[in-house]
Amino acid sequence: MSRPGARQNGWRRGWIAAGAGLLAVAGVGAVVSADHFRDPDTWPPDRSAAQAEGALSLPEFFDGSATSSGTITTALIFDEAFTATFAGTASGNGLQLDERFEFDDGSRLQRWDLARLADGTYRGTVRTELSDGTLAPAVPVAGWTFADGVVLAYDGYAPGGGHTLLGFRHVMRPLETGNVRNRVTISKFGVAIASADVTFRRGGGPAGQGA
Repeated sequence: MSRPGARQNGWRRGWIAAGAGLLAVAGVGAVVSADHFRDPDTWPPDRSAAQAEGALSLPEFFDGSATSSGTITTALIFDEAFTATFAGTASGNGLQLDERFEFDDGSRLQRWDLARLADGTYRGTVRTELSDGTLAPAVPVAGWTFADGVVLAYDGYAPGGGHTLLGFRHVMRPLETGNVRNRVTISKFGVAIASADVTFRRGGGPAGQGA
């Protein structure tokens, strides 16, 4: 698997510092409300169990191995590429998933423990490896199924980052290719400081292939 270039180390630490700095300056146009990134079609729906059937199931998709590649954009200005690998174990509607990011200075782990309920909602936790190599305490994750995919939302930590608590919102939609596109918004105090556009692929092939 290809590893991100030297700039990867910069976005992991730099986008948090840049976002915090921008939040301290009133009226900076590059920083916008996190609502700017939200699609009303992905808001929590009033769904029945029947409506949830046939929708994207994270336990089904991530059972086994998978890879991802994507780009993170900081303050709508700076772009950085990244990759990750996944090892998942599904048991019924539960999913235990290790997501391992590869950075220029080493790998960082994100460990998910999720359950998909009968109505298509999700509950669980995520733990994230910080820059000092420790796993941060588990934080709660909530999610729901919408017509085109799944949303997961939580307040947690950036992989390889510090102890700054950030808001994360993942909007995942299946693609015709069988892959899944994930749009991520990272925010602080309700203000978006970064976003990511990621493609998940089942199997253990090179993360940079295909869309």
